[in-house]
Amino acid sequence: MTYRNIHQYLDEAFRDNPNPSDAQVALAKKEYYRIWHREYNRMRRKRLREFTLGFDAKTLSRINQARGTQSVSKYLYGAVHNALDGGKASNLDKQRLVSIHQELVGLIALVEEFGESPQMEDILDRLEALELQIANLYG
Repeated sequence: MTYRNIHQYLDEAFRDNPNPSDAQVALAKKEYYRIWHREYNRMRRKRLREFTLGFDAKTLSRINQARGTQSVSKYLYGAVHNALDGGKASNLDKQRLVSIHQELVGLIALVEEFGESPQMEDILDRLEALELQIANLYG
């Protein structure tokens, strides 16, 4: 687009008409926004790839049940990201995992305070391995 803003466009559009009517100005603004929006969409299509998805009634019903309070688009974006991330936890699951992780750290601290014995060392090793697995899920 050759114009940096609407004022530059209006100056160019009314170069030969120094005193345009309100209707002419409104029409020129409408044309500017039409040009601007066409250029915006062209640049957006260059930057982003768009896909259209179609779902039958049964699948759409399943999506509506699974999405909860999210919009369909937000749910589908999350499902795609989840699939690409190899099944990593969603934000809601992350909050639950953080809380479980905190409880696990508290248990590890209790086991460490309890004393040293072969059984406690084994329990401690297993708890620490579990802690690492949980941390990898949301980290």
